[in-house]
Amino acid sequence: MAPDGNVQNRLAALQDFERRTRLFDFKVDGWSAWRVLRNPLTHLAEALPLAQPARSNGPRILAALRDTGRLAALLLRGQVVELLIKTCRTGLRMAQGERFRDVYFDGLLATGRSYVKLEEVNSLDFERQAAAACFPAQLDPVVFTFWGRVLGKLMPVRAARGFCDQLAKDLAEQVGLQVQGSWLLSRISTAYWQARLYALLLRRLKPRAVLVSDTGEYGLIIACKRLGVRFVELQHGMYDAVHPDVIPEWVPGTPAELLLPDHLACRGDYWIDQLAGTRQGRDHAVAIGNELIDQAREQRSLHRPDPRLHLVLSSQGLDSERLAAWVSALADQAPAGLDWELAIKLHPFYDAGNRSFDELRAHPRIRIIGGAEQPNVYQLLAAADLHLSIASACHFDAAALGLPSVVIPLAGHEPMLEAIDNRLIHLARQPADVWALLERRPSGDPASTWRYAAPGFVDNLGRLLA
Repeated sequence: MAPDGNVQNRLAALQDFERRTRLFDFKVDGWSAWRVLRNPLTHLAEALPLAQPARSNGPRILAALRDTGRLAALLLRGQVVELLIKTCRTGLRMAQGERFRDVYFDGLLATGRSYVKLEEVNSLDFERQAAAACFPAQLDPVVFTFWGRVLGKLMPVRAARGFCDQLAKDLAEQVGLQVQGSWLLSRISTAYWQARLYALLLRRLKPRAVLVSDTGEYGLIIACKRLGVRFVELQHGMYDAVHPDVIPEWVPGTPAELLLPDHLACRGDYWIDQLAGTRQGRDHAVAIGNELIDQAREQRSLHRPDPRLHLVLSSQGLDSERLAAWVSALADQAPAGLDWELAIKLHPFYDAGNRSFDELRAHPRIRIIGGAEQPNVYQLLAAADLHLSIASACHFDAAALGLPSVVIPLAGHEPMLEAIDNRLIHLARQPADVWALLERRPSGDPASTWRYAAPGFVDNLGRLLA
């Protein structure tokens, strides 16, 4: 599928607009207001056909009110810890006996460090895992989002009102993005008040470091910068120079003004190379690997050859209906007599409740595995002969295992085009190309796999904090 010309023009116009008008220069309370607006506005400009699970505000408000009491208890207790962790419930994907381990930080916590863990409930499908978590969370960070929004509505950052009204007007006229100035002001005001609430918690816990599993934690990083607490951000998904939270090198300002992490913990040197020409890549990126890739490498080394071909498709809520049709065509075009099976692993968040693949469940060679179900995607990759997706970070995880990966050219695949090397990462212009590729039995250079993910994640993260 060719890129949508209107989308590409809009993104180019947005990039030109932010540089020409020096949007990063406007500061609120010492930090760049544009920094907290750039990501959501870029996603609006992209307008990708991305499935989003239905979310009700009612349960989130009740959770925020419940956890207000828990937050108060933490503040009153004044417990001092080594680490403050912010993760998400969909991270509970590593089964360990009857319990479940968070794939981001529990390997580090198993070394005995004291901590307080915040866990965003981003999927209700993981309630069973949360009840059996190896290291349970003490607080749902929705309390900071909720009260940040409430306080932002009651006491907005008045100094930003004129900036937001003018920005909304200019975005409509020069970029073609329609947003309300009040919406922009709400985003800025929420981050402002979140930072003050997080600062209360940091002053009481006195952690040596804060670790987060994803980008976009603006309120928390503002608080850390203000109080001098080290902030470590894990690479989450595909994170390169075009990611809207990655700051171009031409942008002036201090790390505190631009809300840059002290350390961006990338998976491998490949990703540091992708951040060339950015502020994150210049000063903050370090390769530490990924615990599940470490585990999958070990499993793959023990895997015995199987005459049946094992294909794994990782979905991501992107262009789901057309993806299901593409997979159906793939199955119809399989060579006669070929013994194969396809496991479709649904994204733990974006595919929650997605019914686009239901008709494929009747196919005898296809199985659909929910995001919260076992095995996890890394266990599937460890035993696979080929991986497929539109534009998933699993393309690079597969490459880190020496497993060939195929890009499916549907909406949103364009960021993968530069990564295609026809050794580990390939493009299938049509479903039949997958079967032709498998006939050649492609294999990558084992030495190149280390670039995608450094080995020894837990030890590397521990050294980073030492």
